[in-house]
Amino acid sequence: MIPKRLSKIAIYLPDLSGGGAERLQVNLAQIFLNRGVAVEFVLDRAEGPLLDAVPPKATVISLGCKRVLQSLPKLARYLREQKPDILLSNLGHNNIIALWARRLARSGTKIVVAQHNMLSGESLREGYKYRYLPLFYRLFLPWADGIVAVSQGIGEDVAMMTGLPMSRITVIYNGVVTADFEAKANLPVAHPWFGDASRLPVFVAVGRLVWQKDFPTLLRAFAKVVAHKSARLVILGEGPLRAELTSLAAELGISDSLDLAGFKPNPLPFMRQASVVVLSSRFEGFAMVLAEALACGAKIVSTDCQHGPSEILEKGNYGILTPVEDSDALAAAMLAALDAPADKEKLTKRGQKFSLETCGQQYLDLFERL
Repeated sequence: MIPKRLSKIAIYLPDLSGGGAERLQVNLAQIFLNRGVAVEFVLDRAEGPLLDAVPPKATVISLGCKRVLQSLPKLARYLREQKPDILLSNLGHNNIIALWARRLARSGTKIVVAQHNMLSGESLREGYKYRYLPLFYRLFLPWADGIVAVSQGIGEDVAMMTGLPMSRITVIYNGVVTADFEAKANLPVAHPWFGDASRLPVFVAVGRLVWQKDFPTLLRAFAKVVAHKSARLVILGEGPLRAELTSLAAELGISDSLDLAGFKPNPLPFMRQASVVVLSSRFEGFAMVLAEALACGAKIVSTDCQHGPSEILEKGNYGILTPVEDSDALAAAMLAALDAPADKEKLTKRGQKFSLETCGQQYLDLFERL
């Protein structure tokens, strides 16, 4: 039962781009609405391909800011005027701004920050704003009323980087299996490389075209795969490294076997029909793609990056794990996965563990405790 005093939840994000954190929040919004709680998306910028996926009964409020720091006074004003019971903030710098805004507004809103990525890994990204993020977390994360980590490893990483005890952190695995999951997964794939009984094997990868996902290593591995066996690779996602990946594919001689297919709001049919789903990331928070692939019954190859894949795949029981940035090992695993039998029932049963209903209820239980 949700207490009557919980009437409105605000979800704070930079925008509604196609990342895993954004997809999760759009899905959680419907769970909250189904429980009779009003939901408002508070965005630095009202843009991104998932805007159209926001539930009709949820409200979208744009702060109209290009930079997250510019959002501070506007978010403080929102908290003073709209008084949501809970502000669920997502992603590193937005989490800090949310905590500052509550202090500036002198608001009674409870702030819950969700950590979706490896804090120690993000600090390695280029730019001073990432370099100082762990310091900001150490200084200001204690102000949060609730801290959510999307995997046990992420929780331990946050605790290590901030000095906070694990007792302050609630681990809630992302929920990917929705009520309409099967219907969405069974839709046809509008792509010429799928659906033909005599088709070549197709590897599928899903993720933004950014440094974290390490698609260059995947392309190098795929080039080694096709040197032994004819195959194709489809990467679903968009991002700043498209031109670099296109150039690398030409250099490796795999352009005709690669499709950078762009962002797809529903990647599930691709996963269900894939010969193997591949994840090549340098680090992850949870790796929603792997949970979705399991629920689709897909064979999986993933880097054993910190922190989600080993937890989701139970140390390799549900897929092949390979070292990070090792194209030789990744290629060998991709070839092995093609030849391995698929126990779809076993894989699907594991994927069902990552239910959106369970995830949503755990968030609501946390809100209720606050």
